[in-house]
Amino acid sequence: YAFSQLVDKSLKAEVKEFFFFDPLVFYSSEQKKARLDAYFQIPLENLQFKKNYNTKMYDASVNYAIKIINSAAETVVNESFTDYVTTSKNEQKKLEESAKFIVKEFFLNPGKYSIEITLSDLNTKREKTLKEKINIADFTTEDFSFSDIMIVSNLKKEAGKKIITPLVNKNIDNLKDFYLFFEIYNSMDSSAEKNYAYKITNSKDKIIEKGVFRYTLIPGVNKFFEKISTQNLVLGDYKLEISDSSGAKILAEKLFANKMNGLTFNNKDLDFFVDQLIYIANSDELNKIRNAPTSELKEKYFIEFWRSKDPSPNTSRNELMQEYYKRIKIANDRYSHYVDGWKTDMGMVFIIYGEPGNIERYPFSENTKPYEIWDYYNVNKQFIFVDDTGFGDYKLTTPIWDNDGTRLKN
Repeated sequence: YAFSQLVDKSLKAEVKEFFFFDPLVFYSSEQKKARLDAYFQIPLENLQFKKNYNTKMYDASVNYAIKIINSAAETVVNESFTDYVTTSKNEQKKLEESAKFIVKEFFLNPGKYSIEITLSDLNTKREKTLKEKINIADFTTEDFSFSDIMIVSNLKKEAGKKIITPLVNKNIDNLKDFYLFFEIYNSMDSSAEKNYAYKITNSKDKIIEKGVFRYTLIPGVNKFFEKISTQNLVLGDYKLEISDSSGAKILAEKLFANKMNGLTFNNKDLDFFVDQLIYIANSDELNKIRNAPTSELKEKYFIEFWRSKDPSPNTSRNELMQEYYKRIKIANDRYSHYVDGWKTDMGMVFIIYGEPGNIERYPFSENTKPYEIWDYYNVNKQFIFVDDTGFGDYKLTTPIWDNDGTRLKN
């Protein structure tokens, strides 16, 4: 059945967070002290753009205010700056696919700090403040020490240089794999062979992945990228720990999550989402998910199904999945009566084909029952709905069949 047209539609996902912030601590061999890299990510769809009639472009302005306070309640950093984002008319149509990334550097002495970040959209005056506690380690006291861990969503090489996309929101979402980036500092005068254990645990402290990183560490700074598969990472919260080979001392850790396209639900909710796949999954795909022997496997198969449908698999956004559940929400808003709107005939047609090109409505008359005619010119289809009961329960006059020859609704 015709669902391929969804890939080409302009989509807009609901974004709950105004911006994301990830503070990462590294060691600067030039400055001989710790360097705090403050990473910011602002989804462009969260900003208000105004047309510049002189340049014919669209401009947004963001103010950043950064305050860092040490354990003695002394303000060691207090600064603000304004950044500008300019887009074309065509880029305005794809704001949901883009984000603004900024990184600011601060050199700090060892100790405990609190950092407060406030971002303001100068066009709308929308403002958001985030606060975090950070610990700046003394990298000079250990023979071997770790930086913080950065999660990287994309890693590629251009002209011999590694180009990375930091995952500032720490949500691995739709990614099939991601990368860890970290540095190990060897303060000794000679190289050393070192083994480090790593593990990924879920919110119940169950170990999901574990292994060993083996490195030859030269004196000074050693940079590493490690590829992590998300195959076994179902929806939920996770913690990555890197420890010494015995596992007794944690050397670095990172919290992250898998909230697929912003969906969060428990096992009961998952069954509901799986039932809603009826208009896009075939019977074999549905049975595989529904009959999974454990809830973990059910989540895994559910994620695998949507990844198999992803029109842009190298990004964290699954546009088809977002559009599908967006249509379900609209169907519920428009067509619900004594059943959910997505279960009605009108809801089904809308979810599969989207907005009709034309609707003709014929209300109740003496000789005919109320009916509607929906035309989809792009796929050369027409659907007729009749309200036999007079209570707004419009039924298709001709059923829809899927590609397996199965009637979609009884």
